Amino acid sequence: MFPEYHGGSMTQVRKDILNGWKEIGGYVGRDIRTVERWEKQRGLPVRRVPGAGRATVYALISELDEWLANSKPEEKEAEFGGELELQAAAPADSLDLEPVVSATFSPVSAVVSRATQANEPGSPGFVERRKTVRIIPAEPDRLTLAGMAAAIGFALIWLLAWPVSKSHAKNVWTPTAQAIPDAGIKSSWVPRSSPVAGVDNLYLRGIYFYEQRTPESLEHSLKDFNDAIAKDPGYAPAYAGLANTYNLLREYSVMPEAEAYPKAQEAAKRAVALDPKLPTAHASLGFVDFFWSWDAAAAENEFRTALALDPSSVVAHHWYGSILMHEGRYGEALKQLDIAQRLDPTSTAVLSTQELALGLSGHKGEAVEMLQDMLNETPDATSPHAILEALSKIEPRDTTRFLAEMRRVGELRHNEEILQVANAAEPAYLSGGEPAMWAAIYAAEAKLHPGPANKTYLMVESEAMLGHHDAALADLTDLIRRRDPQVIGIVVDPSLATLHSDPRFGRLVASVGLPPLHR
Repeated sequence: MFPEYHGGSMTQVRKDILNGWKEIGGYVGRDIRTVERWEKQRGLPVRRVPGAGRATVYALISELDEWLANSKPEEKEAEFGGELELQAAAPADSLDLEPVVSATFSPVSAVVSRATQANEPGSPGFVERRKTVRIIPAEPDRLTLAGMAAAIGFALIWLLAWPVSKSHAKNVWTPTAQAIPDAGIKSSWVPRSSPVAGVDNLYLRGIYFYEQRTPESLEHSLKDFNDAIAKDPGYAPAYAGLANTYNLLREYSVMPEAEAYPKAQEAAKRAVALDPKLPTAHASLGFVDFFWSWDAAAAENEFRTALALDPSSVVAHHWYGSILMHEGRYGEALKQLDIAQRLDPTSTAVLSTQELALGLSGHKGEAVEMLQDMLNETPDATSPHAILEALSKIEPRDTTRFLAEMRRVGELRHNEEILQVANAAEPAYLSGGEPAMWAAIYAAEAKLHPGPANKTYLMVESEAMLGHHDAALADLTDLIRRRDPQVIGIVVDPSLATLHSDPRFGRLVASVGLPPLHR
């Protein structure tokens, strides 16, 4: 199980993502030098893996399609001898002025691009008024390095103040009809304070402990939110905090999912009843709807509601990205996770989910490298270890790392069951390789959960890895009948990849409410 995003096996990789300049160039029908120039001069939407250097690039096909539809790449690129105008939709409460920013530039490429989309029309505080930035080239002898840097910085800050997406009009940026609100849009939601003395302090302290994501800190968080509710039973944010804490306790501690999810759902519903416009409450409900109730449509609605109320909600972007990833919608997931990371660059949990989506979508090497960099700085963070455990099962498998990360996750979560499984798996691998290891994992799980009616998801993974496909599918069918929460990860679980060609597996995927596999 992956922290906050559950787990499972990986499908055959959907071609949502193009790796490297060669694939990007081939897709748009140009050579490498041309697409590199288009990125710099025309805003071709190319992304870079965080921390992996300039050479590691990739692109989302959906973004390239949008760019191609709204640009005219076949036309000759404009020279830096004229005026370039970029227009952006502005928030409703911005100044009524139409400012012009003039900058002195030499004849070099200016990079002004956006990869994310805009706020949905009709969202709070949004109108389609325009602001214009003009970048005017200068004589070469008038250029100074400091002046150019200041001008670029000013122009970029101005543009990034309002998230935008391309329209069909040339050089005009307007909101897309179905866009999820982007980071940076001014939110109309303002957290309210409690009139009862001490409640705000308890709530804020609960948030602090909640963000630590350890068994001990989440217990502290639980106590603080409950104490806040005891003092002020009408304070909706405390119920939302309580709901989110329960959502994490089932992942970062030993609290059973059958206990945590119903409590999270109850607290989130109470929060919404008290304050229907509380974004975090809707995000928490969306999490439960997807991972516990298997209701993807309801979850999508809750996350869209949360983001309409507060486009800058880190937890909404993060968890929405997680459910998109579990549906195999990697390109869309990465967009949401990118926004979440920009809103909270220090969050280990957000970055871990982002690297999981990147790894599952075909960038395992880059994802592993980034996760290792994170662990070099924060070796006791649970999320990177859990993600590395999952990614180690993708071909080519890294079984030694898989075992090491399994043990580390068990230690950090104080989970004795995981440690017992690791104790059985490690010597078996050393003596008999992977088949012996998976057989030992199955036997350890069977000992911990005896009886044919108590098969576990890890036992299904073991059967699939051993090539016992009929047994794996039969036990997976039983887990679905019992509504085992871990089943929600079957589309993205690398352990089940060998089952994907079996039509029975596709029917099981559909019965959980997940989109069909893309082969």
